[in-house]
Amino acid sequence: MEESSDEEWSYDFLESLVEDVEENKNLLQCIECGRCVGGCPASRISNFNIRKIIRKVLRGDKSVLKDSDIWYCFLCERCKRVCPKENVNIPLLILNLRNESFKKGYGPRYNDLTKYVEMSERFLTNGSVLDEPLDGPLPERRVKELDKICDFARIKYVFKAVDHQNKKEKSKKSSNKEEKKLM
Repeated sequence: MEESSDEEWSYDFLESLVEDVEENKNLLQCIECGRCVGGCPASRISNFNIRKIIRKVLRGDKSVLKDSDIWYCFLCERCKRVCPKENVNIPLLILNLRNESFKKGYGPRYNDLTKYVEMSERFLTNGSVLDEPLDGPLPERRVKELDKICDFARIKYVFKAVDHQNKKEKSKKSSNKEEKKLM
């Protein structure tokens, strides 16, 4: 990452995040080793880069609340497991940033949510966000747990609705193409 001076750093934003979630103060331990990004499934399929997000938080750059990146994290906790520093809880930071984003009236853009829903659907149906999982697929026991969670949270109904909508759009497009051919 680029070099910066002490004058560029403002911990005010971090302090406000720590007021909500005490554990966020542990971000100061980050040594920017990149292990979190290297093992991140979201960074493999999107522009998600947690190092950039942490840097913005530590610099006091509140524009991170408007960034699409905070919505690409899948909260799988892989970053937390590979981090050489203890108690750096990146998924908790992401949740906190999302909450702050909503409080400020930003929230995710439609495209951000679409990507997140696609990632969620792949995870909940295949046990992995990626086509080729980093550590292999989830054990059958975990997939069954996810299935129960989906039933309880009625998530499957959301996916069915999305599938139904996609099928409607495809059939509408194909019928429009056929009409144009007949003209």
